[in-house]
Amino acid sequence: MTTTETRPLIDIPTDLAPLILLPPLDDLPDARARGAECVWCGGTLNTATAIDLGERDTDGKHWFPRACRPCTRRTVLAARNGHPGRCEQCTDDATLCETRRALHTLTLELRR
Repeated sequence: MTTTETRPLIDIPTDLAPLILLPPLDDLPDARARGAECVWCGGTLNTATAIDLGERDTDGKHWFPRACRPCTRRTVLAARNGHPGRCEQCTDDATLCETRRALHTLTLELRR
């Protein structure tokens, strides 16, 4: 997916980055692994459209995945929806969980 429209860039909070599941590094073509293409769909990215997913360390290999807004939103939404099943606070009262709230806020930001 190639996007030319410009929207404010989204900063992925460092504490949420590990919750955003990425494809295995070894399965990615070079362009996706180095951030030239969306890590999920393979669409071409540029500085105006890329969302930085933070530095990752996979088996001692440092890489800097980037993604398009639609794919990032889908993945953050999946993280938000799957979080309650892995969180004790969400089991007790999801409205008090700061992580779920942060994922929800990020999902809304990515909608714009």
